[in-house]
Amino acid sequence: MSVYRLFDRAYRGHVHDSEVLRNLNIIILAAAVGMLLATAQGGVAFTGYASTLGAGEFAFGLISALPVLASLLQIPVSYLAVKTGKYKRMFMIGGVIQRLTWVVVAFIPYMFPVGQSRIWSLIVLVTLAAMAGSFVVIPSVTLLGSMVPIDIRGRFVAARQKVCTAVSLLFGVGIAFALDYLPGFLGYTLVFTIGGVAGIVEILMYSGINFSGIPDKPEGFSISKGIKDCFKTPKTRNYLLYWTLWFFAIYLNAPFITKYAIDVLSISYTSMIIFGALVSQVMMFITISRWGVFLDRYGSVPLMLIATLSTTAIISVWLFAVPGSVWPVFVFNFLGGIVWSGHDACMVNMQFSHTPSEGRPAALAVYAVFTSIAAGAALILGGAVLELLSPVMERASLTFAGTPFDHYKLVFVIAIILRFTVILVFLPRVWNEKDMTLRESYIKVFHDTSNRLKYTYSRIRIPRRK
Repeated sequence: MSVYRLFDRAYRGHVHDSEVLRNLNIIILAAAVGMLLATAQGGVAFTGYASTLGAGEFAFGLISALPVLASLLQIPVSYLAVKTGKYKRMFMIGGVIQRLTWVVVAFIPYMFPVGQSRIWSLIVLVTLAAMAGSFVVIPSVTLLGSMVPIDIRGRFVAARQKVCTAVSLLFGVGIAFALDYLPGFLGYTLVFTIGGVAGIVEILMYSGINFSGIPDKPEGFSISKGIKDCFKTPKTRNYLLYWTLWFFAIYLNAPFITKYAIDVLSISYTSMIIFGALVSQVMMFITISRWGVFLDRYGSVPLMLIATLSTTAIISVWLFAVPGSVWPVFVFNFLGGIVWSGHDACMVNMQFSHTPSEGRPAALAVYAVFTSIAAGAALILGGAVLELLSPVMERASLTFAGTPFDHYKLVFVIAIILRFTVILVFLPRVWNEKDMTLRESYIKVFHDTSNRLKYTYSRIRIPRRK
């Protein structure tokens, strides 16, 4: 049996073209390999690396924001993609440059012995990596949008995410031990080098995939026309408005949670991985397949509403955190793993369903511009507010439920209020792929879930002895 056949059980019977099925399986396998880099550059490893190099709250916000803002490059990239049709060449060259840059990031401490030069080199390199990544995003999402049959998009996204979660879980354990037990910067160098090399392998695996299925440039189509078309219909306008505001609300606090746990609560990398990333990924692995089925059955909006309300509510556990307290990490990631897996699957599915196939590069570029500006502004604002509020909250010496109420917790409260506002006001306006109201969707969701639980219970129930 081919190794690729390990991934397609969820959607094999729905794909009748053997070449398409093979390509989808290669994409999942490549994503699994590339997950080594995604795990290294996200969360604990990168946050700890930036802090160890000397980044404070504002510097960390800036380091996180500039790569996000570099995604604005997707506008000219989408123009170039539509004009030339060289999707595969752009993807391969941009991907290799992006991954190689992360290998260089791994050796910053050895190339720059002075603190400030290390911070600025980190900013420059991760921004360069993000700019190169713009040449990856447009072709890859356009490829998937044209290749994945519409009836199995939820299942495919769920299958890919499930495999990536398993890989991230295993590599995350290795990261924890490397960062806690290898001296100096050696752990970071090892982690980012492995991630960068794995990322290059991921890109090279696409060399066997045919990108010719991407629609050619329609006659009379231009990137400017594609951008204007994004604002002509309420469907696309409401989609862009929601995601722009939601990204701002997310990034106002989300990247700072890990920094808060490491720098303020003094939680070790091993504890952050085991009680945080590991727990989250286990729950994602368990629940993602069900989210995928529900996506194909009910559409994105009903499930997104459940996921976003839940992810917002669980931020409140950090309001009860004290130094050395690990339980908020566990609770936050246990519940977050369940609902964030659904959130991410909905996000990917909506990128396909809310962008037209012939104008997808332009629509994706507009989406990237709006969300990047929102996320970048939130990161810079969040870092600046945290740094400004730090001495103020320290002098105030406030408490909440018997625990210190510091500047981080104040920003978390602001973010919770902002998220709830965006969810309740703007998400219901977004078009759903399935022709049913939110109320009808939820009745069907809870009815099917109840039947599923009853069936599962009947299979595992032990008969009573008479």
